[in-house]
Amino acid sequence: MFSTTYAVKTQSPLLSGSRRRKGGFLRPLLTLLVLLFLPPAVPHLLSLRTPGPPARPADAIFVLTGGEGRIQEGYRAWSNGAARELYILGAGRRVPIARIVPEASQLPPEALSRIHVEGWSENTLENAFSAKSAVGEGKYSSLILVTSDYHVPRAYLAFRKVLPPEASVSVIRVRPEGGAGASWRWARRHFLEGWKYWGYRILLRWE
Repeated sequence: MFSTTYAVKTQSPLLSGSRRRKGGFLRPLLTLLVLLFLPPAVPHLLSLRTPGPPARPADAIFVLTGGEGRIQEGYRAWSNGAARELYILGAGRRVPIARIVPEASQLPPEALSRIHVEGWSENTLENAFSAKSAVGEGKYSSLILVTSDYHVPRAYLAFRKVLPPEASVSVIRVRPEGGAGASWRWARRHFLEGWKYWGYRILLRWE
């Protein structure tokens, strides 16, 4: 008569405990990463619905200085007839227009009179209040905001909060130039601006 013996494999308690510790470490880490990167991503995803320039010319273009290519893009759009007036906000005090837009020196006086340089505003919220003053004086009903793509969520929020609700706001996004480290700069700017957006949401809630 034969007897059969079965071997039952058992898991080492040390190995089981190691896996539990590893799983217990990964879950909080993944949760932390989601909490760190998801909130700043949301404003940029939502801003994809921000309207682009209208088919008909707007009353004015407002360029927010401080980022590469913004002034050139705003001037190009204005030259192509996207709006009647061009405002360059936050350019610095007593800075000649020929230094800001060299091409403007070739313009006739009538066209040159439709370029306005403002130098007192130093941040996005001040830019919005400067634009509000110009919109009120000019009785503008439509305007185009020109700023960097990573800056759009916060800038559009500030302009939409400060400007009269009847004034329509569309956006021209300025893409930064490439080159070494472009991907890192893109990620860093979007991350920081995403968190700044939520700071503005809190700040403007009390305005």
